Order: sequence, then structure tokens, then C-alpha cells
Amino acid sequence: MLVGRTVSTPWVSGDCAVHQNALNVEPHLTFREHQILELVAVGCSAKQIAIEINIAPRTVERHIENVRLKLNARNRAHLITQAMHLGLLVIETPPPDEPTLFELK
Repeated sequence: MLVGRTVSTPWVSGDCAVHQNALNVEPHLTFREHQILELVAVGCSAKQIAIEINIAPRTVERHIENVRLKLNARNRAHLITQAMHLGLLVIETPPPDEPTLFELK
């Protein structure tokens, strides 16, 4: 879907050995909230997320708002920062030989 960095949540990706502490961090996010958080982190709009996971855009917006409140975030950018700080999101940089979003023509 998107080219460049890969974003994953330890909870969804199953990388429990490396990110075990992230699973014990409060507040608790549901599977759907984690899923939507990942898609927000890579820049998807509510409409794009709705199409991707087959739910209504308004439902996506509600999930985003719930996560924002749980993480005490002011906006989407702060939401991503908070999620990374809490270990809920892991940003993986692609190897140097793979094109990034900025290298595509």
C-alpha cells in the first residue's frame, strides 16, 4: 500500500520477545485500535483506513478519537509520538537498497 518505512505494533506483529514491556503498558488498546493506529502512523486517512479494513469512516474516526484520549494526545501527530514513546509503535527503516517514498519518481 505505502512505500517507505514499515510501522508495526508489537501487539499485532507478534514480536513479544523484543517488546514484552509494550504489552503491559496501560492504557489497553484493542486489536482494532492497534490496527488503526498502525494505519494512521503511515499516513492513511480515515476514509483510506475504512476501505482497507472494511468499516465505516465514522467508525474509524471514533476509534482514532478513543486512542487519542487513551494516550492523552492532542492530535494525530502527538498520538503517533505518544504511541512510540510507550512502545506501542515500532518504526522500521527499510534497508538502504530499497527505495523510499522520497526516492520514487
